[in-house]
Amino acid sequence: MPRIQGLTELYLTNSQQVKSEEGYVFSVTIAFTGVTAGQRCYLRDGSGGAATIEVPFSFPTANGVITKEWPQGKHFASGIYWDAGPGDNPDNVFIELTYK
Repeated sequence: MPRIQGLTELYLTNSQQVKSEEGYVFSVTIAFTGVTAGQRCYLRDGSGGAATIEVPFSFPTANGVITKEWPQGKHFASGIYWDAGPGDNPDNVFIELTYK
């Protein structure tokens, strides 16, 4: 498979609009500590409150790492929005996102 050109890495600690137009996410790594097991965060298609849930992530334990990769990219038609979810604690959740 040829190398994908033009990828961007972004580090997040809370909810944020990543891209306001069509895009692709290639990988997400979420490191967390001291969260409530079962708490969720999301990658959404769109912007802010109008964004629809596309990919949910649920913390299985209070501490750990979640990694998800899409070698061909996960398509987001109208924007990429990272939603830290209810109970958001930016001091305890760190996200690395690779997108185009």
